[in-house]
Formats: sequence, C-alpha cells, structure tokens
Amino acid sequence: MTKDLLIIGCGPAGLYAWKMAADLGLTGIIVEGQPSYGGQVSNNYPEKIIKNLPAIPEIKASDAMDNMYAAINQNADIAVKYNTTIKSIDIITPKEDADWQKNWFKVKFSDKSVEEFKRILFADGIGVYSPVRLTDEDYDNVIYTVTDLKEFDKKNVLIFGGGDSAVDWANQIVTNAKSVTVIHRRDEFRAKPANLQLAAEQGVKLLAPYIFQEITKTSNDCIEKLQVANDDQVLTLEADIILVQYGQQMNKTKYKNLDLAMNEQSRILVDQTFESNITGIYAAGDCCAHPTKTRNILSSIFEAMNAIINIEKVVHHRKVLNNGW
Repeated sequence: MTKDLLIIGCGPAGLYAWKMAADLGLTGIIVEGQPSYGGQVSNNYPEKIIKNLPAIPEIKASDAMDNMYAAINQNADIAVKYNTTIKSIDIITPKEDADWQKNWFKVKFSDKSVEEFKRILFADGIGVYSPVRLTDEDYDNVIYTVTDLKEFDKKNVLIFGGGDSAVDWANQIVTNAKSVTVIHRRDEFRAKPANLQLAAEQGVKLLAPYIFQEITKTSNDCIEKLQVANDDQVLTLEADIILVQYGQQMNKTKYKNLDLAMNEQSRILVDQTFESNITGIYAAGDCCAHPTKTRNILSSIFEAMNAIINIEKVVHHRKVLNNGW
C-alpha cells in the first residue's frame, strides 16, 4: 500500500516533521541512518546548552531532542527505521489523483525493503550518515550494527575496528561466542585501556596492525574465510559473523538520478512551500537552501512545520492550508 510520506532524517527537523505528520493523520515512514534520533545535535553536541527556543530559557541539547521525541504520537501510522539508509529513489506515476499529485516515489532501503510514497521530505541535515563498509558487496553475515546479541552465540566472530565501540561489543559478545577476534589497522587501539585489558582477560584475540586484504571463501552469500595482512605476514581467518565498526561516513550526494536543484554547498533549493524543483520532494533543516535561510534548531522546526502542512494539503486534497496547530 502506498504511504503518504517518507521523512529522511531524524534530527530536529525530522523529529518535528514526524510529530506534525502524526498529528495531521499522515501515514508513512521516517528513516534514520543512526541508531537513534537527534541527528547532529545528539551526535556532536549533546551537552550544549540551547537558549533560543521559545518559552524555554535554556535546555541541554540532548534533553531538547528527548522532549521532541516524547511529544510525538507513537500510536500514529508512521513507522521509524533506525540504522537504515536509502539505496534508491525512483519517480513513478501516481495510481490515483495523478493530475493533483504529479509524482509518486518508489524507494529502496538498505534493509532490502521497498516502499511507495506520495511525498518525500528530506530532513537529513548536512548529509545521510552510513557505516563505512568492509566491502562494496553485500554479504548476509557481514553486519554494521548489533540488534540481537543472541546471533553471536557459539559463533566465530570477527570484529573490524579499533575504537571503543569495537572493543565494547567484543567484551559483550565473547561471553557466549565460540571465539572473538578484533582486527585493527593501526598499531594502537583507540579504545580505553581498561576495555582492552578486559578484552584480553576474557579471551578476545586482538590483532594489530592488520588490514582486510581479500575474501578467500564464500558460501550462500556469506563470507567463510578472509585474509588480513600487515607488512610481515598474511593471516587467514574463519568467520561465522563479521561485525564492522569502522564508524560512519557522510553521503553528500542526493540521488543524482533525481536531478534535484542544489546550491554550491549541495543543499536542496526550495520554494516558499519548501518544495524542491521536483514535484513531491520537499526539504527542511540544514539540507535545504532558500533566500532567507538561517541555520539553527528553531528555523529547522519552522521549516519542517511548513513543509508538512503543505504536504498534507496535497495528500489530503485540501483547499485550505492547515495552520500547524
């Protein structure tokens, strides 16, 4: 069934768009590449004190994001997908109301699901963040996030990465895994010394410096063996599950096949309704540009509200714009 709206990004603009969409009875999905909501605010400056929100003298940035999330009607028909990115967006012909709506969209997600939407709102800030990959190809036993620790039980687990996230996961997984090996490309791990000591005490094997070299055996879309190497030697490792913790990278391109009009900073150009040059695609927050643009949380909320009430007018075929209450 075609949904009304896809919101891309769950920072301040995305959170408020989610709230507004839920309040106005829109159906849809909000997708976020990170494990939780908050965007740059939660990731980059959660402890910062914000002083420009109406009726709130000051508030810690992370608390503001928590409060925005708490205000959303979770019983509305809008699902959230964390740890998920967009693989592709294609314009399709509407199955109804074509003269009014012009375009619909077929969207493929990184979790391999495919959905159709009547409208899309970009609210992904300066870019969509996605995991730094081990290989360009997808393999069923190569994962970038952990959703269930039980999947590691009695398995040979390889973890690529040298930071706290890699070592912390190793310390949790090793309890029930058959074996856990952490492979880091540098001489020194960035993880806390206490965590590294705990890993060694628990039987986690730490390999450094080694880099991934090649896959040597696959079966049923899974990697069974691979090689890692340094200047002195090459090791062949067996794997049941491979967890990659190389961090996140920002994808600045906005689906080139769409021909979205952008400024020199790769921000989507929008009109007074926050619609782009492509009918049905809107943008709000740091990812958009217009003549009166300012960049802060308050303006992102304002833009999200305007985008959603204009989207709702089209989707529900209203003659009068909702006031956004």
